[in-house]
Amino acid sequence: MRPDIATLFAVGVMAVVACSGTHEPVHDRVVPAPVAAARTYRSTGLDVSSLLNLSIDEVEQQVGPRLPLPAGFADPVLLRNEQLDSMVLFRCRGVAMVASYDYGTRQVIDLLILGSNENELMHRAQLQLGAESYLVLPVFQQRHPTQLLGLRVLPIALNF
Repeated sequence: MRPDIATLFAVGVMAVVACSGTHEPVHDRVVPAPVAAARTYRSTGLDVSSLLNLSIDEVEQQVGPRLPLPAGFADPVLLRNEQLDSMVLFRCRGVAMVASYDYGTRQVIDLLILGSNENELMHRAQLQLGAESYLVLPVFQQRHPTQLLGLRVLPIALNF
């Protein structure tokens, strides 16, 4: 028994309609995953740029207690004989940062946001490239110069 073309055509059309997704419920507005992730970081992150013009004591009041630097921590910018007595670690809202400050004036010099994913760090620290009040610079590990240690955030001082 030989099927005719009309029957094959009808079966083919029914198969296409059955698999087309037209029977799926229509959702109102779907938020794309990257936008949803960015909103999550923004709501749980830390506005690091607002900490740049504070003293180390004011930073501590804003983000919580100072913690000891991680064992074996080495800032690649520091010279080998420089002491780490003017650097402290803070952890707040998913952000781990090392604050460098002037011991005499207590003023924050820069903040080093620790982590290996630049985009995630930018979101969690609520930073923007090209901001007028600060610079964001990548910092690479001293022993592995192709691996990111974190992002250094430096205030831009316009003292003329």
